[in-house]
Amino acid sequence: MGEKSLESPRELCERLQERLAAERARLAQWQQVESEYQRKYTQALRPLEEKLNQLRYKLVLCFDHANKEMGLSKSERQFVSELVTEFAEELLVLSAKTELPAGCDTARLRTLYKKHSGADYDAHLAGLVESARDELADALDLDDADLDTLSPMQLLEVIQDQYDDEDAEELLEYARAVKLPSVSNAAAWQALQQAEQDRLAQAAQDPALQAVVQPASDIPDSGLQEANTVLAAQLDEVLSQVEFAEEGFKLRYELDPFASFDPDTVMEELDADIKDVQEYIQELEHEVMQFSDESLLKAWVKAMRREVAAMERREGRR
Repeated sequence: MGEKSLESPRELCERLQERLAAERARLAQWQQVESEYQRKYTQALRPLEEKLNQLRYKLVLCFDHANKEMGLSKSERQFVSELVTEFAEELLVLSAKTELPAGCDTARLRTLYKKHSGADYDAHLAGLVESARDELADALDLDDADLDTLSPMQLLEVIQDQYDDEDAEELLEYARAVKLPSVSNAAAWQALQQAEQDRLAQAAQDPALQAVVQPASDIPDSGLQEANTVLAAQLDEVLSQVEFAEEGFKLRYELDPFASFDPDTVMEELDADIKDVQEYIQELEHEVMQFSDESLLKAWVKAMRREVAAMERREGRR
């Protein structure tokens, strides 16, 4: 037998009303922040991201050229090939979600990925996803059908319920691989909107969602059970609308599907993203300049190899 709730019907009614008011306010916040976020994203962050991805693509071509033409040693060429592979893979993963900037040729990226890694990108990706599915299913005691039907946020909840933060982060990397998009974000957003329209049409037939419930203090004891049933249905509906608002937000603005976002803080996070991308662009512009001279390039490669080795040593001590 389950544990009997210590909460009285009136206490439950008060709690449901408080939660319902809070979630309705959260839904209103999502609606209010949309126009300002869209304006700043479109005018500030999106152009920076396009510039960043153009630079990343240019670096892939520069690395490939340096590997052939700029007098690097065998070990240096191997290191540069690893950089080509890494940058090309990042751009190819991104291209599955959204269009890359003009001039970024995904076919050429695939060719360079195979040239420097020795593997076909699609075959590599399929193997990565299969391995991640096995690891995730085993760790969470799920089958393939569960992995296919769970949304990213539902999968996140399952992981967080079973594992602490450190172990959960490793499993989230598997989850991101399993849930790599098979369609663009734009197509996924259209499908999500259609599903929400269908859900809302069905919900409109539920009289409980149209009912007005008095404050808990004004409801007689005899009416509390019915009021609580209505409030629970209304809370479920608002939670569904909040989930739709957040999931749509992540799709439209190409955000991590496994991250949670709060309408109170998304503008601050957007400002931080803009600053981070600006700094990363400066770093990549500096790196591109190193390819103008063979001595500069060799010095840069040596410095990068030392930095990577130091990072690996630090990771090994954790």
